[in-house]
Amino acid sequence: MRKFGHLAVAVALCCVATDVDAQILSKTHQPFVDVSLGPDWDDAYSDSTRVPGATWRSGIGFGVDFGRSGLELDVSVPQWHVRNFPVWRYRYAGPSFGWEQQGHFYESLQRADRRSVDLAVLYRSNIPVDRHVSFNWLVGGAWVYRPEHFTTVTNELLPGGELVEVNTRQGTSFRNYMAAAARLDAEFRVGAHIALAPRVRVTIFPSLLDDSGLAPRIFTARPEVAVRWRF
Repeated sequence: MRKFGHLAVAVALCCVATDVDAQILSKTHQPFVDVSLGPDWDDAYSDSTRVPGATWRSGIGFGVDFGRSGLELDVSVPQWHVRNFPVWRYRYAGPSFGWEQQGHFYESLQRADRRSVDLAVLYRSNIPVDRHVSFNWLVGGAWVYRPEHFTTVTNELLPGGELVEVNTRQGTSFRNYMAAAARLDAEFRVGAHIALAPRVRVTIFPSLLDDSGLAPRIFTARPEVAVRWRF
């Protein structure tokens, strides 16, 4: 009988532990919203066309956790990377036509603005450390929208040295991609619903399949920090 008593106690403890674990996991069955901010570097493949320096990228993400796993939808938008080309000064020697007059002096200023906007769908795996800290690794796919705006402003140089704008041309090109995406988060809970999540995002482009000269780098990585609100 004593053996059966010990067995009953062990079974009861297992049931209580299982019930506690289920309650803890059930707390992660919840939706959340991320608002993120981080630096962004130009992802152009060629060193000769890449804009140096960083701008800021902001994003928003919507997700839901199902215990140790989950799904997330992210969109992030950086500021424009701006490249100003050297000023081109010339004397027009052709026949007069429109704003170009034979023998007149002009200077042309060219500018290119580009950025990569990400829309990603990610699978989440959650690794809790304790009540306040957990790690999340995410993998999935992204559609990257990569517009580039070109602006050319031409000024006429008058005999007195004054510059007068005579023509402006603008155009837009697109080089969009499907890419693989991965991310590693460290989530630090600072309240009942709010957490801080520093993280690193990696994007892998199929650049070797593009010989246009406009492809992005194969591999890009950027740090971010997110404020996460769990409902």
